[in-house]
Amino acid sequence: MRGKDLSSLEWQPVNDPNGMTAYEAFDAKGRSYYLVRNKHKPEMMFVISDGFTVPPGWYTDKGGSIRRVS
Repeated sequence: MRGKDLSSLEWQPVNDPNGMTAYEAFDAKGRSYYLVRNKHKPEMMFVISDGFTVPPGWYTDKGGSIRRVS
């Protein structure tokens, strides 16, 4: 897997009226990250950082907790 695993951050649910952004979290340096649902496979999510970059990796909340799947 490329990139760092962000699943250990304290992800909090987001109330997004569009239903795309599912969670947000902040790292120790205060950078924010957002988990965005894939439109065709909503159980899969990707990360967007506050700098609008997309760190590599796919995440899921299937089963209750956030975990990286690739």
